[in-house]
Amino acid sequence: MAKRTPIARKRGGAAMAERRPNVLFLTSDQQRFDCLGVNSDGYVQTPAIDRLAAEGVNLTGCYVNNPVCAPSRATLLTGRYPRNHGVTSNGIALSEDELTVAQILSDAGYRTGNLGKLHFVPLGTRDFDRPHPGFGFDVHVNADEPGCFPDDYIRWIRQVAPGMEDKVGIPHPITGDRSKHYWDFEAPEELSYTAWVADQTIGFIDAAGDTPWFAVAGFYLPHAPCNPPAEYVDRYPASGVPRPDVVPGELDDKPEMVRYLAESLLPDTDEEVTQYRRYYYASCTMIDHHCGRVIEHLRRSGQLDNTIVVYFSDHGDACGDNYTLGKHQAHYDSFMKVPMVWRWPGGLPGGRTFEGFFEGVDLVPTLLEALSLPIPKPVDGTSLWGQLVGGDGPGKDCVLMEYFDPGIEEVVHEVPKATRYTLSGWSVLTLIDEQNKYWIDGEGNEILYDRKADPGEHVNLAGDPAHSAALGRMRKALLVKLASTYDRRHRKFASV
Repeated sequence: MAKRTPIARKRGGAAMAERRPNVLFLTSDQQRFDCLGVNSDGYVQTPAIDRLAAEGVNLTGCYVNNPVCAPSRATLLTGRYPRNHGVTSNGIALSEDELTVAQILSDAGYRTGNLGKLHFVPLGTRDFDRPHPGFGFDVHVNADEPGCFPDDYIRWIRQVAPGMEDKVGIPHPITGDRSKHYWDFEAPEELSYTAWVADQTIGFIDAAGDTPWFAVAGFYLPHAPCNPPAEYVDRYPASGVPRPDVVPGELDDKPEMVRYLAESLLPDTDEEVTQYRRYYYASCTMIDHHCGRVIEHLRRSGQLDNTIVVYFSDHGDACGDNYTLGKHQAHYDSFMKVPMVWRWPGGLPGGRTFEGFFEGVDLVPTLLEALSLPIPKPVDGTSLWGQLVGGDGPGKDCVLMEYFDPGIEEVVHEVPKATRYTLSGWSVLTLIDEQNKYWIDGEGNEILYDRKADPGEHVNLAGDPAHSAALGRMRKALLVKLASTYDRRHRKFASV
């Protein structure tokens, strides 16, 4: 393992707890920005996280740097862009040489725990008979796909509810049939993966005693397939479900890859999209309920106000917007913009909204500044702690998004240009600023959106001569951003 310069270990019982707060990351999976009540005029029922926002800071400009689980999670917990930590798509393992926030906090005297989904090791190649790689976590209670592998969740189910494995899981991600996107959870809710993650998190917190702790509670929902209990689904009658944001013909001027992915992922009927949305919203409400259990446990145990709580998701979901479902290389806001809420009465004002840009890479450095810990050089992100507390310092003027899949030809199947996407290096690069979003794929196909006039991202302006100046400006800005954040230890990016 690469040699690190450790922060002096300072485990010191109650005295340490008084000096430094605990840290709790509550992480949902595939939750779009507008699927918190506080971000949706209350339609999506998330009272626990809404209260967290009322008592803390709600970030309304938070974007992840990659649209799928493994790369985004690696970025969120290392503070490094995917092309720099090497996990540029699902199916690639994070190197154990990468410095994670868990390792930094462990070196600083924290007891660290991963409870639930982490997704740093590809499921198809992981040996479940061997311990999970540490990545700086003292405690690993790991399960990335509920009920699909002989992991900690299924071992628990076999102990407490023998014979219930088929009732609690989802289809295998590699060999199973995932054509069905939603159904009702068929077992008691206390056996659900969601409840289990909350229970494991509470147990980890209690076991830490007087030692300061860092916990990552990794929930799976509302990632598809969604399987919340029926009581949550019933809260969202089909008649009241918002319709997807689509414009007829909007795919006509989009690159071939975007059109193909939309057409291959969208269900056949409007009714199916409505049902998917019902189960998706219900899953968000279920996650909120069990996050609320963890928060309430902290409140009752007297630890809440000495804990930095951060709620966020690794990416979002189109939910039918732009004629697509899930997430992919199109980098629509529906799956790149995510909820993020911070609460810490000891250091943050309550009831505040931060509207500036915040990238996934910024999570680690921002947390480290809050804890008065040094930010190591490998970190690409910028601390925005000063902005969160209400300071007037400079914010970010752009956000970088990327996606590279060395096996993309297996994803897009018979698309004629698939092989050339693979050979061209980066499959997709995107940059957004206050005015525009610029997208380019490995063949040089481009998209330009006017973010203010077209927030739904329906009209591609890249071929419109009236917007040539904006196109040129964004091309240059992307190159500057890439050059300024490029780690030469990893592969070169393609010329754009």
